[in-house]
Amino acid sequence: MSKKILKNTIYYTIGEIVPRILSFLLLPILTLYLTASEYGINSYITAVMSFVLVFTTLSLNTFLLRSYYHIKDERERKEVTGSVFLFILFFNVILVGLQMLTFPLIISFFKIKVPFYPYFVLAILINFFEAVSIIPLVLYRIKEDAKGFLLISLSKTVLQFILVYIFVVTFRQGLEGSLYSRLLVNIPFFFIYLFIIKRNGIFKINAKVIKQALRFSLPLLPGALSFLFISLSDRIILERYITLDQIGIFSVAATLSLVLNVIIQALYKSFEPIIFKEFTEDNFQDTNIKLFRIYLFALFAGAFCTSIFSKEFFVIATSGVFREAYRIVPYLIISVVISGINTYYGILLIANKKTIQVSSIFILSAIINIVLNFVFVPYYGYYGAIIASTISFLAANLIFQHNIIINNKHLIAQAVLIILVVVIPVLYDSYIESTIIVSLVFKAILCVIYCTISFLMLGINIRSVKEQFFHKGI
Repeated sequence: MSKKILKNTIYYTIGEIVPRILSFLLLPILTLYLTASEYGINSYITAVMSFVLVFTTLSLNTFLLRSYYHIKDERERKEVTGSVFLFILFFNVILVGLQMLTFPLIISFFKIKVPFYPYFVLAILINFFEAVSIIPLVLYRIKEDAKGFLLISLSKTVLQFILVYIFVVTFRQGLEGSLYSRLLVNIPFFFIYLFIIKRNGIFKINAKVIKQALRFSLPLLPGALSFLFISLSDRIILERYITLDQIGIFSVAATLSLVLNVIIQALYKSFEPIIFKEFTEDNFQDTNIKLFRIYLFALFAGAFCTSIFSKEFFVIATSGVFREAYRIVPYLIISVVISGINTYYGILLIANKKTIQVSSIFILSAIINIVLNFVFVPYYGYYGAIIASTISFLAANLIFQHNIIINNKHLIAQAVLIILVVVIPVLYDSYIESTIIVSLVFKAILCVIYCTISFLMLGINIRSVKEQFFHKGI
């Protein structure tokens, strides 16, 4: 792996970390200026619109990323890029109209507590602009321009942070103001995305390209929706059984546990192009196991640090009932870790063009998730949702393991490390009382010990890693 790959990983990591930092900076503000009910509404809308967002792209971004490297003619690349972008743009114009017509009927029929106007209206418009942004951002990854990706995504995030602060704190507009601020930032960036496509594509829909793209991408769509359903459906189902206040507390805990996506997304964005390009090479398995070990180490180290410091984070960053959210973070972390491992396994199957298999795994997992949510949530509330998500992701993980080839999956190490992620933080916070400063020091020591154990159990060779990153190149 070349220095460029390492540098790109750092850029992607910064691109993932800074938005999370800004989200955490907003957390004490939002928990102060938004009610728990408003936080629950925001969580519910986010869950619903995340499903819609996956559908808006039809997984065509994965087609572009997978096929771009195999197209040698530059004009053909531009035709494919332009065709995919325009198809997504026109498809989403139609989709916005359909949502505006059908959502009020759905909300009324199911007696959903969240009003269509203004919350869903604003969310639908925001989703339109988010869908349009996906292909321009994928181009940065294809061209391995992590710095450009970072600049455009970071500038948008910072502007959103500033406007959210102004609307929520200065103008006291609550959740509605937060949504308006996101919408206003998206509008000028829409024209930036058009400019990016103009430089890298041809504004013309090629029917042959779209047919080829849909043949590849549509089998991925059910899997992508199923994966998202496992991740977010709990908030939709919880709305039927617990209060919006409780959903708000659950959502705040989920916000912290999902900090692991910083690691998952940063490494995913760096490793996916490598895997796609090198999958057919003779030495792929050697490269693969090294990437996998690094991925696992970063994932488990991040999981433990997030879990162990969750209490201190909520004490410092939140107030009132939100502070109790730390109690469920270690349990939420389990499903996030397993999901992260599944992400790596999924890349390998997609690289092997087994898109239907990937979708089938996630569809089966989603069915398990639905059944278990309705079994456990009525009795155990959000703890029932945690149990359902964990079992669902674990089921997918077991099937993935059966269908992929990695020379050493480190299954025993994975099991031990994930148990420690939960047990140590829960026992520490249950039985040890101390000041925040003392607690931070002791927990930092525990993090160092855990990282050392992880490093040894995963069999990471420092010399091999240095050679992989700095000498051999790919």
